[in-house]
Amino acid sequence: MTPLDDFDRASATVTGLVSGIRPDQWTLPTACVDWDVRAVVNHLAHGNAKVAFWAGTGPPAPDGDHLGADPVTEFAASVARARAVLAEPGLFTRTVTTPLGEVPGVFLVHMRVNEYVVHGWDIADATGASTDLLPDLASQALEQWRSRFGAAPRQPGGPFGPEVEAPEEATAADRLAAFLGRKAVSERW
Repeated sequence: MTPLDDFDRASATVTGLVSGIRPDQWTLPTACVDWDVRAVVNHLAHGNAKVAFWAGTGPPAPDGDHLGADPVTEFAASVARARAVLAEPGLFTRTVTTPLGEVPGVFLVHMRVNEYVVHGWDIADATGASTDLLPDLASQALEQWRSRFGAAPRQPGGPFGPEVEAPEEATAADRLAAFLGRKAVSERW
């Protein structure tokens, strides 16, 4: 499997979740305390829009609404645009600038995959879909985040809260979400 294969699997999973959001579910709360389902999907679409800028092939992506009147279609289009940038020849080996510093271009793929898995969990949890998402990619993301955070305390107001305890029967994506401080809004745990 290549990094783009991982991107394709993760983006297809999240696109499927987004396609399944009923009209009455867009305003449901998520484990991202300040965001409802639409805000989580918009965050992912905004991240997709940032890929070209980080890759050095496009302008900065402005904040704001990236979903418009047809969020399902706009989200899918944002995924396609991000993938086109990520598939550009030579991107994986050249250096790009991200919020995390100068990194090889392949890191952009890993960033998107991790975002899809984590926020896919947020969407699934909020809408009642299965949170058993991409166990291998969720486990990989958890290892990456554990390596990055270690046992360091999380900063108040940051994007990730203190780790919460996941139930014994938790899926790999549940364990990832719990490590990143998410508590299920569903009645599961």
